Parts: sequence; structure tokens; C-alpha cells
Amino acid sequence: MTAATRSLLALAVISASSSLLTTGAAAAANASTDPVAVGSWVKKTQNTGVIPIHMLHYPGDKLLMIERAHYINPVMPGIDPTTNQSFTNSGDGFTQAQYDSHTKGATAQWFQGNLNFNDFLTDSAEYNLGVNNYTLIDRQFPLNESLSKNTGYAFCSGHAQLADGTYAVVGGDQFWNRLFKGVNRTSVGLRDIRVATASNATGPASITKVAMINNPMNYGPDDPNIVNLGRWYPSVVLMPNEDALIIGGQKEYFNPTVASANYPSYEIFHPTTATTEVPVNVTLLQTKFPINLYPVAYVRPQSGDIWMQVYDDVVLLDVTKKTETPAPGLDLTKQNGLMGRNFPFVGTNFIPMMSYRDNYQMNAWFCGGVNTTSPTGQPMPRDGNQWYSNCPTCSGSARCNWIDVEKGTAWADEDMPIARSQPTAVNLPDGTVVLVSGSGTGHQGGVYGQGQATNPVLEAVIFDPSVPKGQTGRWTVAAQAPTGRHYHNSATLLEDGTVVTGGGDSQNGADQLTLCPYDQTLDIFSPPYMAIANRPSFVLPLATTAGSYGQQIVLQFTSAVATTIRQVSLIRYASGTHSTNLDQRHVELQIVKYGSDKLLVTLPPNANVAQPGNWMVWAVDSRGAPVMKAGTINLRASNPATNAVWNEADTVAAPTFGAKPLVGSGGVPPSPQAGSVTKASGAAAAVASSLSLIVGGLGALLFNF
Repeated sequence: MTAATRSLLALAVISASSSLLTTGAAAAANASTDPVAVGSWVKKTQNTGVIPIHMLHYPGDKLLMIERAHYINPVMPGIDPTTNQSFTNSGDGFTQAQYDSHTKGATAQWFQGNLNFNDFLTDSAEYNLGVNNYTLIDRQFPLNESLSKNTGYAFCSGHAQLADGTYAVVGGDQFWNRLFKGVNRTSVGLRDIRVATASNATGPASITKVAMINNPMNYGPDDPNIVNLGRWYPSVVLMPNEDALIIGGQKEYFNPTVASANYPSYEIFHPTTATTEVPVNVTLLQTKFPINLYPVAYVRPQSGDIWMQVYDDVVLLDVTKKTETPAPGLDLTKQNGLMGRNFPFVGTNFIPMMSYRDNYQMNAWFCGGVNTTSPTGQPMPRDGNQWYSNCPTCSGSARCNWIDVEKGTAWADEDMPIARSQPTAVNLPDGTVVLVSGSGTGHQGGVYGQGQATNPVLEAVIFDPSVPKGQTGRWTVAAQAPTGRHYHNSATLLEDGTVVTGGGDSQNGADQLTLCPYDQTLDIFSPPYMAIANRPSFVLPLATTAGSYGQQIVLQFTSAVATTIRQVSLIRYASGTHSTNLDQRHVELQIVKYGSDKLLVTLPPNANVAQPGNWMVWAVDSRGAPVMKAGTINLRASNPATNAVWNEADTVAAPTFGAKPLVGSGGVPPSPQAGSVTKASGAAAAVASSLSLIVGGLGALLFNF
């Protein structure tokens, strides 16, 4: 691009930004200033040991977390591991001045590795929320790893809970010549399949390599060609038969201009034998390269096949027949500049609660993302002229799109009250969904310390799918988080009904020389129901801790509150990263009989509806108050399936309930303005921040992911 062209582009950007400021100021002036906060936040800890970029949740509220290495390499000659050709190491994208600052100045501590590491180099830790402390996990990284012989780096992996409650952690990334304790360390985790286990009575938490992804070319461990085999940003889904489906990813660190970097296939991992099957090519993954990472995939409740969304299109995968069938995709031409929702332009994905009442209808939702069109309708300037080029000055999107994955023929859409890119969605026990974190400007990506996103969105937003579109209470703006979390944020539901949020890495792109680029804190969001007095309580542990499909179990309460219970459900313990959570699923259970202090309920009918593994058991009363703490049950076809004994003399009449309370009401209908709270100062600040980033970001590099 010539200097003259850059000047003209800058003038156009400033003009468009002026329009943004005017529009934002008008919106701020018209916004409600209702001071009522819905829900509340607290800071849980300042130090999680590692940045919780990947968050895996286990019973007992233990979080296994995986981070990115905190190192930068100097500007110096190097060897490209893919081509074996000499090149000049760019200092991981930093200029010489930035490199000098980060290695010699006040910010050097942030770029010399994780300060928590003393005895060994690692990428992971377990955080126990019950005792509020972390334990680093010794991954036993070798001093200088041969290409694939040893345990490798798990950052950028995909993961899913397995039937026994452990997690499969597949693929990852690589780091080369990182200095730790005076020795250069190299690690490659692109080919590893690992099992992650929480701490228990027999030992500490661990992430253990058990196999490698399938090697159809039979490359040996020291064959240089093995660098062409790997999965970076794959997805993993547990199938009903307890095998893990590994989908997509790329063979190396993101390289959008090299088609051979793509790995457009899936393979099946058998946990019982630690073996894999030969990969099967997927046309959709091929055609959407390079924006095809972390594809969103779900097991469909009726058919049991795999519904997979990539960028703006969908296919159904039958892994038994090895077929790929097109399904209704999203027409982005009707979405006003919305980008397809894969890395780096993601919003977030979720499935509202599925219920026996409608035969487990599954609606796939995608909310937020990146809008490449300005308020005046003009394309925003990008860091290149490709359809996939970075756009750190683009606005977050308020758009949600959803479809019935079994019967849907077209996508529906509606807007959230706040636009944001890369939020994270979490299912709540009352049937609502909360969206947290994310950015008002930009998107995912950025070399460590050089983010592509700014303008944090602090407000949580609660979505209630039971409220009709357009009515008060469907979307509720909740309290502001204490921490802005951009790229690499994470969140999950805890056993007391609160939501923990963490992560944030490369997130200070607006000021790379003075602000710490990472966040090792955890925050806790308490949804509105946490303020309801005298919530019901289960007798824990549950009488049935290992159940099977269609089995009837008894849920015992500590007092005579059973006739106040409106809803019983399961929510799966889940793992998430990069605003994507494929484990998360919420299933309502049928209440068969009521007693004064207990319920007889039926577990889901099959593994298509509720995949095997550990689930939280929830009960919610007529006020919308969930139990004080969820029970835990492991659900597998192989578990004992004996129905619970129920004494008919204990049966009481089933209660009749009125209308469901709206979100934020605490059992009382909310004020007319609840659900539309927006702070005027926040809107103006967001636009001002966007203007600053637009002008300052014109020289940003293309695709430094």
C-alpha cells in the first residue's frame, strides 16, 4: 500500500469514526440510567497459577487450566521447522524497541515466563475453588524435545469430557528455544492425545499423554515430515458410544496463506484402547479454510449424528457411514457485515435447556461476533484485502442467530442489548443463559502481548428463552464485572449456581508497553437467583451417584420443600476455551412423583440426549431459586440401572404453578426498565476507545495470531 493510499484511508477512517462518535453519543443520551444492578460480582483470587485460557471443570469445583507460554524470542536468525530454511526471527511480532522494553524495562517480568514457575516449566495448573488455591501440574517437559517423542505443549488444544469424568485434551501448539533455568526448551504438542484427571485421594491432578493423533503417512518420530501432521485448534466431541470425535484444526501455528497447513478431517479416538482411526476428510472444512478452526459440533438428540457449523455453513456428519450431508447454513449477506463465527471472528455458542416436554428440541445459538460494516454502511478498513483479513477496528456485533438442529430449515435472528465479540455463554440452572466477557472492538488473536481487541464489555447479559421475543425479561443487562476479559477468556457454571470467569491474554493491545498483557484472576458472578432467601437444599451426596438412561432416581431434600420445585435438570460438567464450549448441555428431567421432602425423577432416555459423563443435578423452585448446591451424578449406559424404591404412602399431590418469574425478579415481577439497563457513560467511552484504536491501528500486521 502506497503512502498516498494510506493517507486517504486514514482520512476515511477518521470521518467514519466521527460518525461513530455522533451515533454513540446519541445512543448514550437515550440510554436508561436505572441504577439497579442485576446480579453481582466478586473477585475470587488474584493468582490462579496459570492463565485460565482453557478451563476444564470437575466435581468439587476443581478447575484444570492451561495457558500460553509467556516468552518472546529475540530478533535473530532461526530455522523454520516446516521448511528447514533459514529466516530472521521477528521477535514474535515485536519491534526491536518493544523487544528491548520487554526484556530490559519495567515490563520485562511479564515476558520472561510465568513468575509462578520455580521448580519446573509447565503450561497447566489445577485451581480448587473449595480451598481457593492452585497447584501447578508438572508436565515433565523435556529439555529439548525431538519432534514428537515426548509430552508436548497443550495450549491451543481441543477437549471434551469423557464418560468416566476425565477429559480428552487433543492437539496443541509448539514453542521453540524458550529459555528456562538457563536451558533452551522446545515443546511440540500438536500431535498429542492426553487424558486430564483432577486431583483425588490417590494423587494430584495430571495431564498425561496416552496416544498420538492418527499418523496415516507412518512418519517416524524423528522424520522432519512429521511437522506436517498436527491439530492446532481442533474440536473434540464425546459421542454417544463413549468414543471421542476429533474434528479439524490445522497442522501448524495459524498460516492462512498456505493451504497445506489445513487438516480438514475428523478422526475417532477410542479411550478404552487409546487408539485412533484413520482420518476422514470433510469438504466443508476444506472450503472454509482458513477460517475453519474450533468448528462447533453437537450430537443431535434424535438422530445421534453430528451437526457441525463452520464459518457460515453447516453439515451433518454420519461417522458410521462416513458421509457428509449439507444442512441449512446462515446467509451472511443478510446480516449487515457479520463475519462467520470461527476464530478469530467468533461470538459464542450455546444450546438452551432441552426438555422431555417437546421431545428434546435442540436449538443451536450463536451470539455476538464481528461486524465489518460501519454505522454508515461502509466497509471498515482491514489489515489486508482478503476476506479473512484482521479487523482490529471493527465493532463487536449484537446479532444472535439460531436454528433447530433437527427440524430447522432457516435461521432466525435477533439482537442482544449489547454488542460484543468473543463473549462466553454459560447455561444457568433456572433455564436462562448468561453471556460474559468479550470486547466492544476487534476480535480474537494476537501474539502474546499484542492483542487484536480493545474496549472490554463488562456487563453480563442474561437471556431467558422462555420469554417471547421482544418482551421484557428476554434480555436483561446485569451487573458489571470487575475485570475486562478479551482474547482467551473462559467461564463455567459452579456447583452453587454462580459463574466463574477467568482468562485474558494479549488483551492490552491499546498499550503494549505499560500494561500487563495477561490476567491470572478469577471473578465470580452471582445471578439474580442467588439473592433469593431460603433456597432449597439437597441431601448430599445424592442417593444415586452413578445412573443409567431412563432410570428413576430419588432426590431427597433437607426439608419439606419438594412441592415448591418447578423444575429438575442436569447440566453437564464442561470445558471451554476461545469462547467455545461444546461440552455444555442442559437437559430437563421429568418429575414422576412428589413427596413432601423428595422427588422421583427420570433420567434422560439415551446418550443422544445426554452424553455419558459427569452431570450436575439441579432443582429450581417456583420463585426461580436453585438448590444451594448441585448434586453430582455419572451417567453411562453401563452403570447400574435399578429404579429407586418409592413408597406410595409418601406421595402427595403434584403442585400447580403460575407464570414463571422473570429474570432478576427474585420471585417478584421486575420493574419495566429491568432488562434494558445500559450506562450512558459506557456507550460514549466505547466509541471514544474505538476511535483511538482505529487511528492507532492502521499499521497493525496481518494475522499475528
